[in-house]
Amino acid sequence: MSGQPGVRNPFDSDPAARRYAGGRPYYHRAALDLAMGQQEIGPARLAVDVGCGTGLSALAVSDLADHVIAIDASAAMLRAARPHPAVRYLVARAERIPAADKTADLATVGAAFHWFDQAAAWAELARILRDGGVLVVYSDFFHGRLTGQPAFTTWLTGAYLPRYPSPIRHAQFDPQAAASAGFGRVSDSESEYQVPFTASDMADYLLSQSNAAAVIESGAISAEALRRQVVDETAAFFGGGERAVFGVRVWTAVRQPRP
Repeated sequence: MSGQPGVRNPFDSDPAARRYAGGRPYYHRAALDLAMGQQEIGPARLAVDVGCGTGLSALAVSDLADHVIAIDASAAMLRAARPHPAVRYLVARAERIPAADKTADLATVGAAFHWFDQAAAWAELARILRDGGVLVVYSDFFHGRLTGQPAFTTWLTGAYLPRYPSPIRHAQFDPQAAASAGFGRVSDSESEYQVPFTASDMADYLLSQSNAAAVIESGAISAEALRRQVVDETAAFFGGGERAVFGVRVWTAVRQPRP
């Protein structure tokens, strides 16, 4: 479970952060509601949101905690985050969380665990959570479907994704690693939600993803050119109130008592 060679988070730039903030749907509170159906959560005195990105996950956690420490390795992502009186944003990595031992009642990781050095992140999450504290790991994923438009899926899987493949990443959640780190009562659940999308919305969303960030960073295509390409190639799929179909998966675990 050590860091896999070649895994690198591609969102460490202001343009990538702005695209992320503008293109991602807000599903984070719904994910936490799923987590609350799995474990008894909150109200927490201190929650730590790890890999908070542009702060959508931290805002959701603020509903459940008096104080939130929200960290991300990318200063650019944090510059795009929305301030909140209960949230303290810090530039820090999951492998070295700026919180004392056994001080957090709740730790959350939203759409970020796959970028971490897995072994180091597990050790840190186990360190900062008090005995009985809850860990919530979650992520959304695009099913690649538009309601009423099966040809969109053909375009996405047959043309767009082969042209712009996703970067290498780790797994989202490993139950064996959780147990080895001192977590128990592992549970998971999955749900689905739909978001009204136009061709412009779809372009914004696809440009917020890691494959787009990586190809833009490489210089192979500009963000403007990629956006025009997506809009031009998908325009025929929109115009009748289409909705993009997303899934969200949530894993929870409880910090077991230390010997």
